[in-house]
Amino acid sequence: MSDQKTTPDIDPEDIKAAERAAGIESVPDEDELPPETSPEEQTADDLIIELEAQLAEAKADRLRAVAEAENTRKRAEREIANVRKYASEPLARDFLQVSEFIRMALQSVSEEQADADPLLKNLRVGVAMTEKTLLDAFERNNVKQITAKAGDPYDHNAHEAISRVDAPEGVEPGQIVQMIGAGYRLHDRLIKPATVVVAQAPQAPEESSDEEAAE
Repeated sequence: MSDQKTTPDIDPEDIKAAERAAGIESVPDEDELPPETSPEEQTADDLIIELEAQLAEAKADRLRAVAEAENTRKRAEREIANVRKYASEPLARDFLQVSEFIRMALQSVSEEQADADPLLKNLRVGVAMTEKTLLDAFERNNVKQITAKAGDPYDHNAHEAISRVDAPEGVEPGQIVQMIGAGYRLHDRLIKPATVVVAQAPQAPEESSDEEAAE
């Protein structure tokens, strides 16, 4: 029998593990190395990446241009619609003055005065018919009258307060006491607010200077 000792087989993975434990970087096997890329292949890959980026940017620019064109078209359509919708506003404003004059003429003669004078009564009836004809024409052209009565809440979107008075009986502060002149809207646009008198909380009387001096 021979005394020669056999050397045990050493696993390459055990060697690598030992090298890693010792902080030694092992040289990878040839089959573990990444395939080398030739300069021509690298240049072609870079070119493909650049072209794909340019294509994506061109698509994004096209989408932005389409969206902007669509927004411009919609804005133009809205502006044209508004021009048509409110085209009669200048004419309506002129006729509102006529309506105010007719209303003032009716208010200048009471029903009692008209009943006492047949000629005055016929004149008042004729003026009232003229006012109704004018208001009907307003309605047909989407001009709506805004009215208010005592006790209605004050609305700054429809009313204009020309004065404020202490709240009378039956009217709360912030409510309307009296309408002075009617208002008007063209579609949803206010072209003349109704002029009103608005109630306010009664003011406490101020003490006179003589009373203050006496104290």
